[in-house]
Amino acid sequence: MVRFDSLYRFFVFYLLALSFVSGLVSASEGKARIFVVDSYHSEYLWSQATHNGMQKCFLENGYLDNDEQSSDLWEFNFVETDRAIIQKEWMDTKKKNSFTQIAKSTHDISLKIRNFMPDILLLGDDNAARYIGAEFLDTDMDIVFWGINGLPLKYGFLDSLENPGHNITGVWQSGYHKESLELLKALVPEATTYGIVSCDSETTRPKIKQLKALESLGDSPLSLNGVVQTNSFSQFKKEVLALAETVDAFFVLNHDTLMNDEGKHVPMLEVGNWYLSNIRIPETSHEGQFVKEGMLCTANDSGYNQGFEAARIALDILGGNAKAKNTPVITPKRGPFMVNTQRAKSLDISLVDNMDIIEELVHESAALSQ
Repeated sequence: MVRFDSLYRFFVFYLLALSFVSGLVSASEGKARIFVVDSYHSEYLWSQATHNGMQKCFLENGYLDNDEQSSDLWEFNFVETDRAIIQKEWMDTKKKNSFTQIAKSTHDISLKIRNFMPDILLLGDDNAARYIGAEFLDTDMDIVFWGINGLPLKYGFLDSLENPGHNITGVWQSGYHKESLELLKALVPEATTYGIVSCDSETTRPKIKQLKALESLGDSPLSLNGVVQTNSFSQFKKEVLALAETVDAFFVLNHDTLMNDEGKHVPMLEVGNWYLSNIRIPETSHEGQFVKEGMLCTANDSGYNQGFEAARIALDILGGNAKAKNTPVITPKRGPFMVNTQRAKSLDISLVDNMDIIEELVHESAALSQ
C-alpha cells in the first residue's frame, strides 16, 4: 500500500509538472524571438548609447512593457515580455580583438543563436555584422545591423544600399566629419591645421580614409597635417605629444584598442585621462561618447539614433511590413552639436559667441572622473 501511494503521488506530481511546462511553452508561443549581438562591451559609452536607442524603440512599440523590463534587459541580457523574448550577447572585441579571440566569440555566439532560434537578429557594429552576419547570410532569418563604419558594401553582404537583395539590411555611419571640423573652427577660429589621433582598428580605418578624402577634395575646414594611428599605448603617447607641437588642433577618433607594453588592453577612459591631462590644444571628434569622455566638441553621429533606427527596421520586418532583402540601408540624421564645458574652460575657450549653434552642453568628463 505504501508503494502504491508513493507511485500515485509521483504520477500526480509528474502530470502537474508536465502541465506546468506545457503552460510555459504555450505562454511563450507567438512571441517574437529577438537576438541581439553587440560587437563590444557594456562599459563602452557608444554601446550604451546604441542600446538605449534600441530599447527605447522596443518600449515605444510594445516589445518592452515598462522601464523595469528595459533595466532587466540591460542588467541580465535577457527579458521576456508580453510580446517578445529578447536575448543579448557581447563580443567584447575592443579588449579581445585577436583573430583567435574573435573566431571563438563568433563560434560561441553563433551556437547560442542557433539554439535560441530567433525570428530576427540584430547586429551592433562592424565585428558583429562582419563575422556573425557571415554565419547567417542567406538563411531564412532576417538580419538588421547598426553602426557599420563606412559603406557596408565592403563586406559583400549587399547587392546595393537601395536594394540589399539578401536577408540583411540596416543602418550605417556615414559620419559628420566635416561638420565636426566646422564646429571646431567656429569655436577656435584661429585654428588652421589639425592632426588625427586614433587607434588602429576596424572602426577607425574607414574614418581616417574619410578625413583624408575631405583633405584631398579641398573640402576640409582645416588642413590635415599628420596622423597618429597605432595600437601601442606607449607609441601613441609619444606620437601624440610630438604631433601636438606641429598642429593647432586634433580630430580624436576611437582610442579603445590600445595595448600597454605588457600586451594588456588599456581602457578607453584611461587613454582619455592621459590625453586630457597632457594635451593643451583643442579637439573635435565624431561621436557624442567622446564629448562625454571629455573632448571639446562633435557633430554627433548619434549611437542612440543608430540603435533606434535599427530596432525600428527590425520591428517593421517582424510586423510583416517589410523584408530585409528589399529594405534600403539608411544612415540616420545627425545628432546635436555638442560641446564639453569643462574642456572649453580648461583651454580658455569662450562659448558665449557660439551658443546659437551649440545644441547640447556636457558639463562633466568621464575620463577625468576615473
